[in-house]
Amino acid sequence: MKPSPSPRAASRGVVIIFLAFFMVVFLGFLALSLDIAKLMVTRTQLQNAADAAALAGASAIDIKTGVINPDTAKVRAMRTSALNKAFRDGPEPVILLVADIEYPTPRQVKVTVRRTPATGGSIVTYLAKVLGIKSLEMTADATAEADTTAKPCDGLVPMAPVEPPQSGWFDPDCSKTYTLKVGSGNGQQGNYELLDYPPCNEGPCAGLNGGAAIRCIAEHGYGCCLQEGQQFSLTEPGNKVGPFRQGMQARWDADSDRREGICFNQYAGNGNRMLHCPIVESFDVNGKKYVRIVKFSAFFIKYRPPGNGTLQGQFVNDITPGDNQGQGKGTLYTLRLIE
Repeated sequence: MKPSPSPRAASRGVVIIFLAFFMVVFLGFLALSLDIAKLMVTRTQLQNAADAAALAGASAIDIKTGVINPDTAKVRAMRTSALNKAFRDGPEPVILLVADIEYPTPRQVKVTVRRTPATGGSIVTYLAKVLGIKSLEMTADATAEADTTAKPCDGLVPMAPVEPPQSGWFDPDCSKTYTLKVGSGNGQQGNYELLDYPPCNEGPCAGLNGGAAIRCIAEHGYGCCLQEGQQFSLTEPGNKVGPFRQGMQARWDADSDRREGICFNQYAGNGNRMLHCPIVESFDVNGKKYVRIVKFSAFFIKYRPPGNGTLQGQFVNDITPGDNQGQGKGTLYTLRLIE
């Protein structure tokens, strides 16, 4: 006769079984949590790509007709999307399909970016494979709109070309360029066509001043509104070559079309090389004085801003607030995400 196992030995066997079961469940949850973290990061990456692509597509608005050019919008949206990366196995460019670009209205662009087999592959899982989940699909979408504005807002650069002589105006011919800001040694009575905008508590440059404000506004644009005829202390004595150069070069580097020497009609970027500038009567002032805005115009920079602080651009057209189609001018639009 063999002795019966003691209750303590039996309970130890049960504990081992439960521990083994618990470890399997625990490893399963650990696998899912790690892959869920990857999915959350990928979701953010795809949403960023969708937002950027939609805004780039909406920048193809024809400022004379008020209608988005679909061919240009497709090129800009697809190029911008590909500049962004999101996980599959590792980070890879986000490829936007032509079929995933839509136009809900003549002034809106909707894009949908995907991590699916149709766009090169789904998101590869790692530890979740133990549960039989080898890959997962994900999409993100965004809609951007080009909306008319009542006043020039959000994006004016900190420089002002001087109003041309009465004999003429800026010529949009690509062979002609105009000085938007003069460089070292070329200033007029201490002024270098650089502007000192009023304090603004809106936009990415809110609360900044001095060189930091110049750099930020050169890169991102002024966050508040101005209007024709407005008169205030605009001229900024001194050149501030460093901050201005850094901001404008960062602006250039963030564009999806960085080909140098092209004309505006060849441009297919996301709009960073387009500069909205106030035109002032004169910089023939001594020190920090008042000048008056006579108009707003759009210029296109053909070359990466050099290091000496000089900036030149091709004139594109005059811009005006409100709905001004059919009058030979460009209407000013603000690009914004609506979904």
